[in-house]
Amino acid sequence: MKTLRKILLSTVLTVFAFVPANAGEMTLSGSMEISATTGLSGANSGGRLGQENELTVKGSTELDDGTTVSYEQTLTGDNARNDSKLSFGTSYGTIEMTSRGTPIDAIDNKTPTAFEEGFHGATTWTQVGQNDGSFGLRFTNADILPLGLKLDAMYFPTVGAGDAATDEGTSGTVNQYYEDSYEVVLSGNVPMVDGASFGLGYATADTTVTSRGDREEGTAYVNYSYGPVTLGAQVGVVAFDIKTQTAAAADVAWYKNTYYGISYAINDNLSVSYQNNESQKHTKTDGTDIEDGSLGTSVLQESDGFSVAYTLGGMTISYVDNNHDNESYGSTSKDYRQIVIGVAF
Repeated sequence: MKTLRKILLSTVLTVFAFVPANAGEMTLSGSMEISATTGLSGANSGGRLGQENELTVKGSTELDDGTTVSYEQTLTGDNARNDSKLSFGTSYGTIEMTSRGTPIDAIDNKTPTAFEEGFHGATTWTQVGQNDGSFGLRFTNADILPLGLKLDAMYFPTVGAGDAATDEGTSGTVNQYYEDSYEVVLSGNVPMVDGASFGLGYATADTTVTSRGDREEGTAYVNYSYGPVTLGAQVGVVAFDIKTQTAAAADVAWYKNTYYGISYAINDNLSVSYQNNESQKHTKTDGTDIEDGSLGTSVLQESDGFSVAYTLGGMTISYVDNNHDNESYGSTSKDYRQIVIGVAF
């Protein structure tokens, strides 16, 4: 992983050997959603109407050596600065400085769905992608490996740092356990199996304290499409290497998630899907200062449901109906329903 960090940093420094740029251009895009939801948790759990707006400003240019440069800044409905991305497109791959997602977060649940996942609407659902929202260096290349495999790797100098800081500013990190982190994802089509695709992802966050070891994440998925039908399955694990604790302390040792899904495209505009998602949370408890895993408890949260999406030009009408058992890794159940009208421009 140290080698991966050196490769990412040296690649970025190479790109920063700037040559003159041609005239650039600016574009503006965005989306708006209106939603009606029932099954929300908390004291105000009745039906709710909601609205979500997002605006993205993008500027791009091309250097004389053929390198493309683009910058994106997203604004939310309250005019707050959100995720940003600075990208350099080169002949050997794309380098990004970004807080807009991570490699493993992009494949946290790749099983097919028409609209939302089965766990959508659950108050708490822990899965791979814990670095999502943190600023880092990302490298992607779809031609670097044989068999058409895509490499997607990212390095985070500080876990939990959030969006990029201003010049000479401090990060917004609130994570007291970890320092830097790495993610690597390989994805592509399954050789000699038409319609099948797969992905493998791994992430680790190095520790800064003696009482807690590294955090590790791993996931793997496979999807298969035949005509209008797509099937998929996936497994993911988030593990915490807890070393020492105070007497009789309890802490989460790992989460294991499984996902199954099927979607059917009725026509070019209408599709339906069903997903079943399970998340097992395992907590270690011990009567001594050392967490040896001799005692522990697990709780299984299960979510399933179906979704429908109908597209009409630039507008999409979507509906999701999910059921959650042992919601938030507890003992309650919840029915969640939502209809959304979204417009992209």
